[in-house]
Amino acid sequence: MLSIIISSYQQPYYDQLVKNISETIGDGIVYEIIQMWNPNIMSITKAYNLGAEKSQYDNLLFIHEDLIFHTQAWGEKLITHLNKENVGIIGLAGSSYVPAAPASWTVAEKYNFINILQGSKENNQSVHLKTTQQNMSEVFAVDGVFMAIKKKNYLDIKFNENLLGFHGYDLDFSLRCSKKFQNYIIDDILIEHFSKGNLTKEWFDTNIKIKQNLNFNFNKKNDSETEKNNFLGFLYKYFEYYLINKENILFTLKFYPLNRINFKDHIIIAKKYYSYIKYASEINKKLKSTK
Repeated sequence: MLSIIISSYQQPYYDQLVKNISETIGDGIVYEIIQMWNPNIMSITKAYNLGAEKSQYDNLLFIHEDLIFHTQAWGEKLITHLNKENVGIIGLAGSSYVPAAPASWTVAEKYNFINILQGSKENNQSVHLKTTQQNMSEVFAVDGVFMAIKKKNYLDIKFNENLLGFHGYDLDFSLRCSKKFQNYIIDDILIEHFSKGNLTKEWFDTNIKIKQNLNFNFNKKNDSETEKNNFLGFLYKYFEYYLINKENILFTLKFYPLNRINFKDHIIIAKKYYSYIKYASEINKKLKSTK
C-alpha cells in the first residue's frame, strides 16, 4: 500500500500524472494520491509534512507533478525495494559523495547515479540520463523529483520546515536520513521529468544553510580532486552574489576542505583566493552594477 504525496500548483500536469499513475502502478497495488495545492502558499517542506500527516498507508512517495511513469507495474517494484533491510530513501537520482563545501547532490560525475528521462516544458524531446550500473546503488543525497520512504522511517526524520521556499528540502532530508538508514538509487523504475530545476541565489543560499546545519563527514574516504573542484565552484558562485571583502572571505573559509585535500590542491585554492583579492575592486564594481 502506497501514499503518493504531491505539492501541486499546475493542475494540467497533476491531472496527467494521476491518469498515468492509474495506468502504470500495477493492478495489485492499493494506493492513494494526496494533492497538496501549493501555489506559493507554503514551503514544500510544510506541504510534504502536512501531506504525510494525511496519509493512511505505510509507504510514502513524494514526487513532483511534472512527470510521468514509463515503467509498468512500478508500484510492486518500489515496495519490494522499501521492504529490504535498513532502507532509507529510494530515489532515481542522487550521489554517493558529500563534499565539505555547500553543494547540490550533483557533486561529481563519478559519484552521481541517475536513471531518468530528462525533458523540459519547452519541447517534447527527452534525454535518457542513465549512470546506474546496478539495481540498487548506495547514496547519501537523493534528488527530490522522486523520494520514497517507509512511513515509520519518515517519522524519525520529517522534512525540515526551517527551510523555506522550494529549494534544498531533498538534500537536507536525504542527508539526515543517511545518518540512520541507507539511501539507494534504483534502475528498474523509469520516469520522464519535464523540468530541469532553477538554480537561483535562493537555491545557493539554501545549500549553504544546509551545510551549516549538517557539518559532519559522511564519506569513508576523501577525494581531494572532488573536494578541490567543489570548493572552487562554491567560491565562484559565492562571489557572483556577494562582495569580495574580509568578512565574506572569512565566511567562505568555514567550508574549506582542510584535511580532505592534498598539498597541491591547497596551493591551487590559495592562488584562486589571491586572484579574487587582487581583482576585488573590479569584480565588486561589476557585481554592484547588476544589483
